[in-house]
Amino acid sequence: MKKTNYFVLIFLLIIFAIPLQACSFFFGNTPDLSYSQMFDSLWNDYNETYALFEVRGVNWEEQYKKCRPLVREDMTDKEFLDVLKQLLYPLNDAHVYVKAPIGCLNSGEDNVIPDNFSLTQVCGQFVENPKKCGNDIIIYGTLKTDSTIGYIHIAAFSSGQTGINQKQDWASDIDVALEELKNTRCMILDVRGNRGGLTGNVSRISGRFCAQNKVYAISKTKNGKDADDFGSGVELEIKKNGSWQYTKPVILLTNAQTMSAGEEFSMAMTSQPHVVQVGNHTCGVFSLSLERCLVNGWKYSISVQKVCDPQGNIPEGKGIVPADENLILNPSVSQDLQILRAIELLSL
Repeated sequence: MKKTNYFVLIFLLIIFAIPLQACSFFFGNTPDLSYSQMFDSLWNDYNETYALFEVRGVNWEEQYKKCRPLVREDMTDKEFLDVLKQLLYPLNDAHVYVKAPIGCLNSGEDNVIPDNFSLTQVCGQFVENPKKCGNDIIIYGTLKTDSTIGYIHIAAFSSGQTGINQKQDWASDIDVALEELKNTRCMILDVRGNRGGLTGNVSRISGRFCAQNKVYAISKTKNGKDADDFGSGVELEIKKNGSWQYTKPVILLTNAQTMSAGEEFSMAMTSQPHVVQVGNHTCGVFSLSLERCLVNGWKYSISVQKVCDPQGNIPEGKGIVPADENLILNPSVSQDLQILRAIELLSL
């Protein structure tokens, strides 16, 4: 290799190894660490990128007028984080967060008491010799009181770290659970506390319970700075997969901590004629969220999609809601009225 080319290569490697902030400095665009500039940067990013102001009922301009005067250059990091809480909390969006060394905020979860639910309690009270598979994400078995009723809990739709280290072949283990439960006459499929993951895993698992291939949602992604700038919709479809499908009666258990891809799964499953939803409404956060970074290193996320069902109804902020007679809250983790209702329906 020529010496000139060698030095060019070393130079490029150094440039790509430098973090974004340092790159900006290296090329002459010095980042401004002032609180006012960081506030304006974050507010503008949301103004151009966030997809759900209208759906969430938030006037973003009014939020600026309310919160911008609270920013001072002599304030502390904690005070600045408190201003961001006032700015972002009205969105009530669990996909909107700020992560800082001094603390974090979540727009949709910080002021919410989680539903009463304990998988340990469920397994101890109701499931006979529960087994695990799929990196321990899937727990399954039959009920102690009726071995003809199967039970499967899916804790998430992703496993491990994100990015290159993420292992997602675990979802195929739904086949292991279903093979052992194939002779049951009905099923309780529990996604309470499932905080989401990858759409591919939703498709892999829901397809094993699919009686009818069906479009269950349409997702549109923000693609411009104006409020109405969205790309053409992408259809989300539940499709049969595997050598056979479990199409006997299924009760789907959900709660307010069923989120994101967990809610996609709930939409897919409730599109099927043999599935009945029981429990609380799901969280109501369906968008893909993009993580960004302020120049001081704080991370924040923005919801960039609008999801609706095929009829145009938007479940964002509302969640997937059971029928009135099956909308049930647990009074405590030891009193699981939701699973008792599921057993009641499957015993009729």
